[in-house]
Amino acid sequence: MKHITGIKKELILIGNLRSRNLRKFSVNNLWYLLHTFRNEKLTRINNQYVLNTFMPPFPGPAFEQFIKNTLAAKNCDIFPYSSYAGLTNSCRFNCWHCSRAYRPKEELTTENWISIMHELQNLGVSIIGYTGGEPLYRKDLEKIANSVTPNSTTILFTTGDGFTPERAASLKESGIFYVAISLDHYDKNEHNRLRGSNNAFDIAVSAIKNSLATGFYTAAQLTVRKDFLTKNNMDKYIEFVHSLNVHEIRIIEPMPTGLLIEKEQDVFLSEPEREFIKNYHIKINKDENLPKIASFAYLEDKSLYGCGAGTQHLYIDSSGNMCPCDFTPLSFGNVVNEGFAGVYSRMRKYFDAPQSKCFLLNNMDTIKSAFSGKLPIGCKESIEVCSRCVKTDVPEFYRKLKRNKGG
Repeated sequence: MKHITGIKKELILIGNLRSRNLRKFSVNNLWYLLHTFRNEKLTRINNQYVLNTFMPPFPGPAFEQFIKNTLAAKNCDIFPYSSYAGLTNSCRFNCWHCSRAYRPKEELTTENWISIMHELQNLGVSIIGYTGGEPLYRKDLEKIANSVTPNSTTILFTTGDGFTPERAASLKESGIFYVAISLDHYDKNEHNRLRGSNNAFDIAVSAIKNSLATGFYTAAQLTVRKDFLTKNNMDKYIEFVHSLNVHEIRIIEPMPTGLLIEKEQDVFLSEPEREFIKNYHIKINKDENLPKIASFAYLEDKSLYGCGAGTQHLYIDSSGNMCPCDFTPLSFGNVVNEGFAGVYSRMRKYFDAPQSKCFLLNNMDTIKSAFSGKLPIGCKESIEVCSRCVKTDVPEFYRKLKRNKGG
């Protein structure tokens, strides 16, 4: 599989200026937006192009919504690009870093989730993700996904457990576009160990093959650990997923939530380790033959988009609690019991702008101090925690977007 890089990529991006919403930006803004994509590569799938799974494919209505969001951010009217829905906490694996630990087993009804999908789309969200636990355990996943209009692109996050050819075809019919399958190592035994299942590796590889055969844009999602970050491991992992024809390697990192909420700082990545990942992101995305890399370390760096928890992103768990992101275990209320608008407004009082550092990592000790054996932390306690948390500067992307107003 070949991706699109260099001049051809630039010409395709420039050609997308046909978008009426993009034409609302100044010339300086447009140049800067193109500049932010300099270390990405394009993939053509069907009649659309994909930069990575953090953005909708273009051209299309979801991408237009994404651009509207960027226009609003330029004018200091920030609302979420993306939202993830934790449809269930059920899972047959026992992952070392599981973020669903300590969360309740209650699940919302199909009707609840369809109503939430409508609320998210009314808010202007352009990417909706289905996560868990294992979202494939929800037999109504297709019905929920089918309720989403083309103004949002949908992504499934899965271990692959239950992603048969038949289920893949059914989910494709429901409108899901991206599929991200957890694969934490190129070595079968090591992946199985990390996922707490002797079948995890075979399940993930089979799911990747089924996803590609069904026509999904497919990513292998890698949760990197300190001991994995060597050139030998990275090169072998890239070589392995390349042999599977995966479109993208989506690199995330361990977070102080779930099973890791009480862990010490040395479990989490250091800045030099993030630099190592960023360098791979840049290097591999210059090669048209290898899978692209989309890493949190690069995309959420202060020189780009930073942390959008509670502003550019939000999360709703299986019980209906709204949190700033799928890792930050602070609840600002239950959207089913209290109403979506009121809970969202409450959260935004404490999350008013993107930040240059990850909110959770930057305040992990403060958040940990409020943990009493259950997650997410309750609304009253979450508000008190926020009063003690440190905020950081607005990331460079938003500062430059506002500054580059001239035509």
